[in-house]
Amino acid sequence: MRRIIPIPLVLAAFLLAPAAHAQEQPDLLKQKAVLELPGMSAVPVDTGLVFSTPAGRPLKFDLFHPASKSKPWPVVIFVNGVGIDDPPLRRWGIYQSWGRLVAVSGMAAVTHDCRRDAPREDLEALVRHLRQNAARYGIDPDDIAIWACSANLREGSRFALNPANSFVKAAVFYYGSIDTTYLRTDLPILVGRAGLDNTFTNGALDNWVYRALRRNATVSSFNVPNGQHGFDLFDTDETSREAVRATLAFLRANLSPEIQAGYRARATQRLAVDRHAARDWEGALAAAKAWLEKEPTRAQAWMLMGDALYNLRRYREAAENYDRAGNAGHYPGFAFYNAGCSWALAGDRDRALTSVEKAVATGFIADRRAMANDPDFAAIKDDPRFQKLMQ
Repeated sequence: MRRIIPIPLVLAAFLLAPAAHAQEQPDLLKQKAVLELPGMSAVPVDTGLVFSTPAGRPLKFDLFHPASKSKPWPVVIFVNGVGIDDPPLRRWGIYQSWGRLVAVSGMAAVTHDCRRDAPREDLEALVRHLRQNAARYGIDPDDIAIWACSANLREGSRFALNPANSFVKAAVFYYGSIDTTYLRTDLPILVGRAGLDNTFTNGALDNWVYRALRRNATVSSFNVPNGQHGFDLFDTDETSREAVRATLAFLRANLSPEIQAGYRARATQRLAVDRHAARDWEGALAAAKAWLEKEPTRAQAWMLMGDALYNLRRYREAAENYDRAGNAGHYPGFAFYNAGCSWALAGDRDRALTSVEKAVATGFIADRRAMANDPDFAAIKDDPRFQKLMQ
């Protein structure tokens, strides 16, 4: 039987591993991020603010004020998802250092306590408190970023990716396991990968990024190939510093109203692509129709409609849209091939053969054997015109 190790101990092991050979463990309160920027030491910090008192225990947070006088400020929350309190995670040097980096970059930052047995409840309570008291703290309640790493990433990613939390406008996920309960394709996410991390962690991270991009999610990523788990703390080289700079730039950009407005552009078109990627064929059909109302001759929308109608077994309508897309020059090899499949399934042999001939004429149908074995062509595969194409 595998031994189950408590998550807080896993986190501590990750953070302390590079110093395991030393005689003394590092002082967690004094460690700093690998990057330092001018003005960090002068950042005003409100420490020990209380956001919740479950069972009489005060849970506290620290608020880092940016130098900018322009309020309200966007705010970056550094998620505590494990409840380490000896010393409190919010007071660790790495989190204090990150809070100051964010503040000198023009954003507010928050580090916080949580209970080991209720990290989700406490994160929700923190955000609720911040949003309800936004004017008091000088922050924008609808312009929040979530930053989470290592063992904290499970809770941080679950919260950020929950569609109900639309006030979260950006997220940073560093070297950990991302919760798969939700996926927000509208949320700008930066994934930081440590190349020297264990294969289990990196494999899961890679798979998540791949699946998210397949859904056209707003995902950016970087890989520090020689970076350790915790490269922003341990690897004092310019490669790791540049990763931290890139993260600050990502947060600054994606918490700005200009970038957020940019992401809202072409929302109808994006919805059609999103519904298609999710294989929601009714939704994809409706969204593609709405797209065509805005751009009546957009061939990509015809192709998406063809895919939706094909999967809804409305083959004649699918074929018509595929032919439109092909005639407009939108991937004609694929479009006419799919039109041929749809016409054959609709029982129109002549139009099926005409579309297949057009597909072959593009020069992009190389595998004739696969075409001959395609079950969609069962109704026409014995026709002499089809047999000639197979030669």
